[in-house]
Amino acid sequence: MILPPPLWSKAPAQPRLMPGEIHLWRANLTERDRVQKCKEVLSSDELIRASRFAFDEDRTHFIISHAALRTLLARYVGGEARELEFSIGEHGKPSLKQTFTDVRFNLSHTDGLALIAVSRGCDVGVDVERVDDGIEFEQIADHYFEPRESWDLRITPAEDRAMRFFDVWTRKEAALKASGTGIGATPDARFCVRNFSPAAGYAGAVAGEGEDWRLACWDWSL
Repeated sequence: MILPPPLWSKAPAQPRLMPGEIHLWRANLTERDRVQKCKEVLSSDELIRASRFAFDEDRTHFIISHAALRTLLARYVGGEARELEFSIGEHGKPSLKQTFTDVRFNLSHTDGLALIAVSRGCDVGVDVERVDDGIEFEQIADHYFEPRESWDLRITPAEDRAMRFFDVWTRKEAALKASGTGIGATPDARFCVRNFSPAAGYAGAVAGEGEDWRLACWDWSL
């Protein structure tokens, strides 16, 4: 399913997350004036990881996206953003160590934009990609897509092929991230996946358990 472009709006100070809802947050990663303030909510381990990036742009994206994640989760579970603790699953999917909450989340970022999906009591996955028409669509699709998906891509008009490729790619990534498995794994039938346009020039998808979940979309601010 492809959703109409989300209506991104200013979020309430204290968002209320109900079962059957997915809250989707969008963060601009290019605003360098946020970096110093964002560093204040990161853990010492995250600051060390940030310092290892060779390029300033990558470092900025990491700092802002992880600060966005921490500040948002703190709104849902309470406490100080910097004190939140995470555990990492077998395939790298993080979760909160705090045992008193059923909040689940997933983060994806690419080329200046981050998306964070938050749910309660059910797994969630999100993916965002910059649409790039300079890659070898058919070769990648033949390796990772189902035969029907590869064929659909090949018969898509040339001017629409890039968007079609990234719609399929983000759907797969979102579903795999929701289930906590890696690329190439069999999709989990528990998850309903929906495509959407997070911003001009980007493709996105969000996956959640069941088919009747509702989506709310907000812009993050520190």
